[in-house]
Amino acid sequence: MTETLRPFQAADLEALHALVARTIETSYAGVYGRSAIDHFHSHHSAEQIGKDAEAGFTLVAERAGRLVGTGTVVEEHIGRMYVDPEHQGRGLGRRILAALEQRARDAGRESVYLGASLPARTFYERLGYTLVREDAHEFADGTRLVWFRMIKRL
Repeated sequence: MTETLRPFQAADLEALHALVARTIETSYAGVYGRSAIDHFHSHHSAEQIGKDAEAGFTLVAERAGRLVGTGTVVEEHIGRMYVDPEHQGRGLGRRILAALEQRARDAGRESVYLGASLPARTFYERLGYTLVREDAHEFADGTRLVWFRMIKRL
C-alpha cells in the first residue's frame, strides 16, 4: 500500500499537528536540546499550521486513514516538511517536496527557499537545494538551535 497525497482539509488539523509534534520529538532528539525542541513545537502550533494552510497550500500524505507526511508552500517558501519517522527513507518526503515545488512552479515562481534543520540538510542538498546561509539561536540555558536557509531554482 502506498501513501496518497492530497490537499489539507480543516478536519485534518488535529491529526496533522500530532504528526508534526511526534516527528519533532523523534527526529530532533539527540540533535537539538530541549529548549530548541520546545521552540520547534511553538513554531509549529496547531494555530500556525492553520494560518499557513490558509495563506498557501498544505499537502498531506495519508496511508490507511492515517496522516504520515506533510509540507506547505506559501508563495516561494516551503515549510513544515515532516514525514512520520516510521515512514522516512521510502521516498515520501521526496514526493511531497516535488509536489510543492510543482505548485510553486505552476504559480510562476522561479525559485523556492526553506529553512532546513540539522538532520534535514543533506536530504535537501540531494534534491538540488543549495546553502544560502547558516543561522543559529542560543537559548538562555545554552541550548543552540542551528538551521540552514536553502534555495532551489525551479
